[in-house]
Amino acid sequence: MREEPEAGGGFDFQRSLKSASPRGLLRFVQFDRFVNRPLASLVVRAARKSGLRPNHLTVAAFAVAVAGALFYLRGNHRGFIVAGALIYASTILDGADGMLARSKNLCTRFGAYLDLYLDRITDYLVMGAMATGYYLQSGRLGFYILSLFGLGAYMLQTLLYYLEREFRRIQTGSGASGEFRGFVYLGIFVFSLIDRLDLVIMILLCVPVLNIVYRFIRFWIIERPEEAPPPSP
Repeated sequence: MREEPEAGGGFDFQRSLKSASPRGLLRFVQFDRFVNRPLASLVVRAARKSGLRPNHLTVAAFAVAVAGALFYLRGNHRGFIVAGALIYASTILDGADGMLARSKNLCTRFGAYLDLYLDRITDYLVMGAMATGYYLQSGRLGFYILSLFGLGAYMLQTLLYYLEREFRRIQTGSGASGEFRGFVYLGIFVFSLIDRLDLVIMILLCVPVLNIVYRFIRFWIIERPEEAPPPSP
């Protein structure tokens, strides 16, 4: 979807996007760029007219996601559907905050960190509530305990990602992580609709474990940087 800039310095859709995704990223994972971002542009247009700032949208996305997490705790299919819809809506708002910042040249370091900060809290709350809601519906205690290990693995994967970036002094990203997150939340929405949270929980258990093993091998063996020699005495 391509939009032309509006006359008089209005909203420029292309300018509001992040840099292009890596070529190796599968196109079906780029759902965020091809579907979520055009939807988010509608929010951006409304925000520009109403005078809202990017951080307002960031906080709004967090609030909507928390409301979705609470609906998971109802432990029934109807609650899961509402939860999935709210969480998907939060991803639209989450994409709109950065687009608004870039379109109005309002990008700040605090705004970027606020976005990451609330995103990680959102991930924890949504996945914890989703696992708990499924336990309340099914009564499968063993699966619930396994789900909590999966939640821990997902958060550990995220922590390792940021530690690796810090070690390599990577200051900018490709945007791929955001697109993966959008795809994950789309999957959560779909599995909420069909009342199969057990399947998405199993996926979220297996994928982080495999990713952690991959990152360990790549970081310590394949791409381990050469250490600088110690200074001479």
